Amino acid sequence: MTFAAWWTTFVLVVGIAFFASGRVRLDIVAMAMMLSLLLGGVLTTEQALSGFAAPATLTLAGIYVVSGGMRRTGATALMGNWLLRVGRRSRRRLTTVLLLTSGALSAFMANLAALVIMLPVGLRVSRASRIAPGKTLLPLALFTALGGYLTLLGTPANLIISDILAQNTGRPLSMFEPALLGLPVFAFGLGWVLWVGWRWLPDTSEQPQQIGPNAQEVGRAYHLQESFYRLRIRSGSDLAGRSLQNLDLRGRWQINVVGVARPGGHPYRPWPELVVEVNDELIVQGKRADILQLASLHMLEPKGSVTLLELVRLAPAEMELAETLIPPYSPLVGNTLAELQFDEVYGLNVLALMRGDEVSAQRLPATPLQAGDRLLVQGAPARLERLRRGNTMIVLSGLGLPADEMITARAPHMMIILAAVIGLSVSGWVALPIAALLGAFATVLSGSITPEQAYEDIDWLVVVLIAALLPLSTALQTSGLSMVMGRLFTSYLGGLQPQALLAVLFVAAVLITQVLSNSVLALILAPITLDIAHIMAVQPQALMMAVLMGVSTSFLTPLTDIINLLVRKPGGYHIRHYLLLSGPIVLFMGALVIWLAPLIWPFH
Repeated sequence: MTFAAWWTTFVLVVGIAFFASGRVRLDIVAMAMMLSLLLGGVLTTEQALSGFAAPATLTLAGIYVVSGGMRRTGATALMGNWLLRVGRRSRRRLTTVLLLTSGALSAFMANLAALVIMLPVGLRVSRASRIAPGKTLLPLALFTALGGYLTLLGTPANLIISDILAQNTGRPLSMFEPALLGLPVFAFGLGWVLWVGWRWLPDTSEQPQQIGPNAQEVGRAYHLQESFYRLRIRSGSDLAGRSLQNLDLRGRWQINVVGVARPGGHPYRPWPELVVEVNDELIVQGKRADILQLASLHMLEPKGSVTLLELVRLAPAEMELAETLIPPYSPLVGNTLAELQFDEVYGLNVLALMRGDEVSAQRLPATPLQAGDRLLVQGAPARLERLRRGNTMIVLSGLGLPADEMITARAPHMMIILAAVIGLSVSGWVALPIAALLGAFATVLSGSITPEQAYEDIDWLVVVLIAALLPLSTALQTSGLSMVMGRLFTSYLGGLQPQALLAVLFVAAVLITQVLSNSVLALILAPITLDIAHIMAVQPQALMMAVLMGVSTSFLTPLTDIINLLVRKPGGYHIRHYLLLSGPIVLFMGALVIWLAPLIWPFH
């Protein structure tokens, strides 16, 4: 071996050791490997930096932006609501729709992003259907992994292998080419989990404390589904120039002003001395008939209804919700909100009161409070935190709402953008990286996210990791190390039939990926596999597909797979649960690779 080959071997062994130890960030290790190969003379400057302009890197960055747009606009929440509506009739149907949606979502975005989106939906499904989270979360994580086998976008490893194959054969993988093997595995996995595998999962689990009622559930419980409306003060209205205290809308009309917005600004919580002006928007709570009569008599323009979720999202710093309980020892007992001057003293707006099974949002200021009353209050987070530290009320649950639960008007735009990215890629009109970048550009241009949010949504650790490691494939080839390793491999296994080589490559990838990330392993095994194919004088596509399928099976154990690690505690899982659920699927995958891959991609 030449010096370049020895130096590449040294860098590779040390890098793998650091990757496996987990003591240093992966992107730092990757950058150190790239710079070591550059300084050692194995790579030129152009080759060392080529990964940052590689199709795989650009595609991944673009898809991260599109994924962020879907999450921030609520397009994924829209999908989740549809899932609950379609699948609620039966337990098995609900699980089926949940797993199919997870797989479809992860086929077109990063698996981790898909799980982050679907995990709250899975927990909500468990709570609504009374299915133990242990029966739901691991299958959910598994199918975000299996969905990665359905398209080229499914995992970074798919893009890496396609990129390396294109550099050496001139033909990359098409968008849905991985699905030729991935779809049968997905179908087998669905049948296995629904009919057999779920029986071996735990019936009990630790329910995460942060999972509380969502906005829709709170709105239904307190009868607030259609209680909030926007009213704009027109020119000539007799309300303009008067303070809210002077207007006394709550006393005269039973209408509660919960927010005021100046033209072009965000709503904020009002105070009694606030003077309203022309073009101000009032966000009010009350009966629709009373609100429309008020608007008609005082020249106010109705601007539509506002849901409870939208109310909080309009100004989260001012309008966080909380459900509170009045204990027997509270000084509030026996007093009315008006007597207590509750909104001024506590800085909180009471939206509704629940006493036993009775709920009221009317005449609250004059209602004497009793021990056991539950109040839905609204105010700044600092005010709620002060309430938690006192003894007047017990805060049962904070209802601060995640941004991705809000379904905005731009959610349909993001669905169209995602469909366009997929359509452009499949049609062949533009290359996949260009389609992904066009999708990212359209996401920002449509106003779905800001440019700053686009940069925040990109997982730079993964992008830099791949960009820095892609030149490793070039180093393995230019140094001659991949050829040496290929000759060594074939000297021991050269007598095997190509189908047996498929089995060996698949098993090696499955075992190594349990301790090494799929992206790193793909970059190491792909060039070696190409040289094995060259030495044996066979077409490389089938062998490369064995590597592609094997390197992403880290879901077999929770050792290094971050998706499995995320669901381990809330699902109450042990390592046997991962092996029992995923083991048969990996065995089926291996058999399919050996039998079907040579039929789809012939060796000769």
